[in-house]
Amino acid sequence: MYIPKHIGFIMDGNGRWALQRGLPRSAGHCAGIVHILDILDICHDFEISTVSAYVWSTENWERPIDEVQALMTSIEELGPHLASELHSRKVRILHTGSRQGVSESVLKVIDDAVELTKMHKHRVLNLAFNYGGRAEIIEAVRKVVIQQSQLEEITQETFARFLYTAELPDLDLVIRAGGERRLSNYFLWQSAYAQLYFTESLWPALSYQDVKNAVDHYNYKLSS
Repeated sequence: MYIPKHIGFIMDGNGRWALQRGLPRSAGHCAGIVHILDILDICHDFEISTVSAYVWSTENWERPIDEVQALMTSIEELGPHLASELHSRKVRILHTGSRQGVSESVLKVIDDAVELTKMHKHRVLNLAFNYGGRAEIIEAVRKVVIQQSQLEEITQETFARFLYTAELPDLDLVIRAGGERRLSNYFLWQSAYAQLYFTESLWPALSYQDVKNAVDHYNYKLSS
């Protein structure tokens, strides 16, 4: 059985999950954050060492202000608990994304989580927060122009060193919850050769069976 080294999740459907249960959309965001722990346990069962989760895109700031504020409040309230739990499970937390436009209080939660778990080596949770794939590539190009003097020395390998995810392997498998069939600007460079799996399950309800189906799909594609 082929085990993906790095699996990425697009966490779609939090709001719909809440509305289906007569709850405010903010409750869905809280449930979605907490569900990261369940998904990590499932991935651990499959011996998947690196997990990336698309928490918040740069385009999400265009959502209604009440929904944006609710998610930021959820991060501030639940983030320290999440970090403590992951620390106890020896999971390292990384942040992929821009710091621009993010409040100091939210950045502190993220920075504290990264600092608390930085000594862990074997399991990684990479949180794509305030992230956009195109913006990441443009930022990397700017760094290359400034730091790389010889054009002929620019290769795919050297360029990748300027990405947010320079220390991580490329994605092997991307799972999108919520029924949509698109990447939505998620790790465009890193997912160039990844297998894609789409499920109707909403993120807070994504199950062991959903992940197993995705891993089976990954194996089928590699062996066919």
